[in-house]
Amino acid sequence: MRKNILSALAGIFLLLALCVVVIAGDHGAGNKPPKSVQPKSYANPKNTSQCLVCHGQLDYLRSVCSDGKDGYGHDIAAETVAQGLYVDTAFVNDRIHGKASCEFCHAGDPDAADPEKAHAGLIKDPTADGGEKMCAGCHGEIVDNFKTSVHFNLTGIESKLCSRLGTTPNKDQMVDTIMRQDCMTCHATCGSCHVGTAPVANAGLQANHQFNREPDNLQVCIPCHHLAGAGFFTEEKNLHTAVGMDCNSCHNSDQEFHGRGQVEEQGMMTPGLIKANCDNCHEDVPDSNEAHRIHDDFISCQACHGMEYESCNACHNRQPDMEHIFKLGQFNGKVYPMIHSTGDTSADAFAHFGVELDQKHLESKATWNPYPTHFLQLCPNHKEGGTVMCENCHGNDEIFLQEKDLTFPELEKQLLMETPRALTKQELKDALK
Repeated sequence: MRKNILSALAGIFLLLALCVVVIAGDHGAGNKPPKSVQPKSYANPKNTSQCLVCHGQLDYLRSVCSDGKDGYGHDIAAETVAQGLYVDTAFVNDRIHGKASCEFCHAGDPDAADPEKAHAGLIKDPTADGGEKMCAGCHGEIVDNFKTSVHFNLTGIESKLCSRLGTTPNKDQMVDTIMRQDCMTCHATCGSCHVGTAPVANAGLQANHQFNREPDNLQVCIPCHHLAGAGFFTEEKNLHTAVGMDCNSCHNSDQEFHGRGQVEEQGMMTPGLIKANCDNCHEDVPDSNEAHRIHDDFISCQACHGMEYESCNACHNRQPDMEHIFKLGQFNGKVYPMIHSTGDTSADAFAHFGVELDQKHLESKATWNPYPTHFLQLCPNHKEGGTVMCENCHGNDEIFLQEKDLTFPELEKQLLMETPRALTKQELKDALK
């Protein structure tokens, strides 16, 4: 009996020794196992799509992705491209949104080994119809509203474009062509806000296909609204960022994103559509100091607390000397910062897809417009050598829109206002108190 037990123990020790030798042989000499490009063990049995053989493996995507460009020509790193194509287990295991196979929403051929054949017929954005097919079953009211919203229809851009083309013959047809070939390629859908990035960002998925209730500001809002907020996220340009605020902190009304169930012909400037307002948080400001009590009725908050921001020229006919502007003018009885878009560069703006315009037909719309700058500081100082903030405006012609600044004086002269008189020494002394 004892001999049998010793023989058995000897056999076990021999087996263990052989295992150690095998393991040492595989890894001790620096031979690493090859990277797996097989799908991970997904817990959701309903989504076993073969698409995940590639899109479920981040290391594999890294090995095949290269640097790219966004819609503005900015560089996109290969890692960003790979992350934008990677589908994480957190999405696939989502019991609501991850239960359907990839091909159920995106089509294509998941069984094809060749990438070109696998992506044939691919639907990049299954919610391009405004969510009617994919989202309405659970989010019916939101989808009904969204299909009439400015984000989906871009009616505000269409209205401005129509106005900009002035007396151009066949204007409606040209506007339709421009909207279809240019503007509408960038409109928002359910997926481009809650799953992927803005189309112009060209960066794929936000969070590896997870559904985000609140869109990521930098990936979704800023690529389209960069004039409003690119500098918002730099603390030196924005006091709100310094206290942890983002776009959603102020723009938190559902109707601003999903619409009100009625077609908004004027876009973001439609009265009542945008609910964000300084008074929502700063309701006591009008009576907080003498400066506010004096100026509250006729000066916008941004006129005093705003600072330089990019103009439309940053994208359309880039002119470095005109990109950063801060000029004040009057609009609807209040002093506002003005943004400038050159009127003499519009004729060839859409020539790259065959729309030829005549400059003489375009000179019918003001090139200066009121703009609620998002670059805000507590006490910005726009004038060198000023002792008090009052001198930023009082007696400072340079900060106000002048006739020499106007592109079309007859259209824009209503925006001009007289520069407030310079303060006396006594008034400056009182202000310093």
